[in-house]
Amino acid sequence: MFNEGRTVVAGDVTLFVSEAGKADGMPIVLLHGGLGSREDFGALAAHMAADYRLVAIDSRGHGRSTIGRATMTYRQLADDIAAVVDQLELSDAGIIGHSDGGILALRLTASGLRQPRFIVAVGAHWQLPDDDPTRETYQGITVEEWRGMFGAQVERYESENPDPDFARLFKAARTMWLGSGQDAYPGETVRAITAPLLVVHGDNDFLVSRAQAFKLAEKVEGARLLNLPFASHTVLEDSPDDVLPALSGFITNVCNSAKAE
Repeated sequence: MFNEGRTVVAGDVTLFVSEAGKADGMPIVLLHGGLGSREDFGALAAHMAADYRLVAIDSRGHGRSTIGRATMTYRQLADDIAAVVDQLELSDAGIIGHSDGGILALRLTASGLRQPRFIVAVGAHWQLPDDDPTRETYQGITVEEWRGMFGAQVERYESENPDPDFARLFKAARTMWLGSGQDAYPGETVRAITAPLLVVHGDNDFLVSRAQAFKLAEKVEGARLLNLPFASHTVLEDSPDDVLPALSGFITNVCNSAKAE
């Protein structure tokens, strides 16, 4: 669905952007997870294309986007997305972000960099404390193990990236995942989010704990939480039908509230 598109210059990189769906529909920006690409939203987009304008962006170094020279941090990636949002005049778009994409959406909004119509954060950390078991997972994983587990994902990257170097991308992403400080996870700044927020969590998510998701929903005033039993970290790819009812209801509520103001 997201095979065709164009590139947008954002600082030292060119980011690939692909659109699908209803051209005059409400725009929704789709932000994928770490080491993935816009194609990860194919299953969800198949259900939403009839009603919405879907704008999928390959993050720096991912998919068909170049990696550039700047250090890969959540701050840098959020700045990249802000540049695309401005150039494509998508300031009033909603955002659906999975994993790293959800972190970017939270950071983008919490920092005041942009104010989307709404945020749907799926399987996304808002903080990663030193004692979080996920840090040990990130520290232990190697590029060879990743290739073994996600071979099709790596092959797709190597077939379409303009300058493929998966070892370099993996190292940059893992450093970002393990990062801390002002350039990393949004942390307590999520309290500043005023955009409507839906937190989606799969109860069998091996990276993001139930406590993470619940605390995020509690930190952001008015946030809603969808915790799906038996669902995994890749719930949008594996079982979009389970997410759609709550997602549709959330978006409809956002639109109705905007009309009432």
